[in-house]
Amino acid sequence: MKATVEIRTNVYPEALRTTAIREEKGGIISYKWVEKRSAEEKESLYELILDTRRNKATVKRSGNIKSELEFKAGEETLGGIYTFYGLIPVKIITEQMNMPSAMSETFEMTYRLNSGDDELVKNTFSLKRLLQNPNC
Repeated sequence: MKATVEIRTNVYPEALRTTAIREEKGGIISYKWVEKRSAEEKESLYELILDTRRNKATVKRSGNIKSELEFKAGEETLGGIYTFYGLIPVKIITEQMNMPSAMSETFEMTYRLNSGDDELVKNTFSLKRLLQNPNC
């Protein structure tokens, strides 16, 4: 079913409101949406898969930059970002994660990425399902 969502990330100063395809079955919630934040960017297709039973999230991105990143609260996982320059392997350190529940339709996580150097990139990501249909 279609759902209006609000996506926030430290990468962009403004939240993105867009329409996503939402599916839920057997403890798995998935969202798929197209993202283009500026005229210079090309469209990217995103898929967020939330495994509420295992407290795990997977983010897949396709387009000019491709990635598949897995997040587990309190754990380190490995992922890869495929760019014009080739594969960049990353270590993902997920600090905290809040899954959607009957009390809140919001998914939120805080994590750090390390691509092999000493510099860590810290980010907070959230996706909130909006129950009313504001203009996207």
